[in-house]
Amino acid sequence: MDPEAKSSEFQVPYDIVDLPSQGLLYTNKQKTVTVEYLTALDETILTSPNILNNDRVTDVLISRKVKNLGFNSDELLEGDRTAILLFLRVTGFGPDYAQMVFDLKSSSMVESNIDLSTLKQKKLTINPDSDGLFDYELPDSKKRIKFRFLTGKDEKEIEERDAADMERSGDGISKKIIYKLEKQISSIDGITDKIKISNIIKNLTILESRKLRKYINDIEPGIDFKVSARTPGGGSVDTFLRFNTSFFWPEL
Repeated sequence: MDPEAKSSEFQVPYDIVDLPSQGLLYTNKQKTVTVEYLTALDETILTSPNILNNDRVTDVLISRKVKNLGFNSDELLEGDRTAILLFLRVTGFGPDYAQMVFDLKSSSMVESNIDLSTLKQKKLTINPDSDGLFDYELPDSKKRIKFRFLTGKDEKEIEERDAADMERSGDGISKKIIYKLEKQISSIDGITDKIKISNIIKNLTILESRKLRKYINDIEPGIDFKVSARTPGGGSVDTFLRFNTSFFWPEL
């Protein structure tokens, strides 16, 4: 290619995004990634029926936009994926995000505005063991749990398994909580057999299951979704950002 022509090509702007996990759970210990801004071509992806109907939007965006990962993008921890997607949303569409919230003054649901640029990262503050695992003792049974954080690949497998199970059973009952714990937990009191772990999980009391899940959520790196949303009357409502499929469609 002619050097002059090459220099005149438009280069997609990019920035460096800090990973909430600080790279502690990756073999290459990478703390940051280079992420390109969304382009007009990416907008065609965001409106592609084939991708939308298969819930592949976030996977496609991350695989296209992250440039120096050093490993497969579906192995990114879910919290790191969220940080990248937040960066893409803010730089691509701006920080304003509309969300319906319950307004105490009017006792009704109103459309509020959330400034996405105010969201903070939850950094990983507890060091994992040499296997990338974390410890937790159940408060009542005193069982010792070793667990890990989930990747984008894990989350997809859980969704697919749960959907297939509900279709097969026909009862419409989601077992996602169980399937997620089965993926997260590596051992219970030294037991590593997956079938035995599954049986123990299913027989945990609701209280212990909820406390374990809360602990995992509390220490898991990612984005803190607690926000203050501005309401039409000039007030504000403390709420949680709903990070769902409408995140990349601010005009809807």
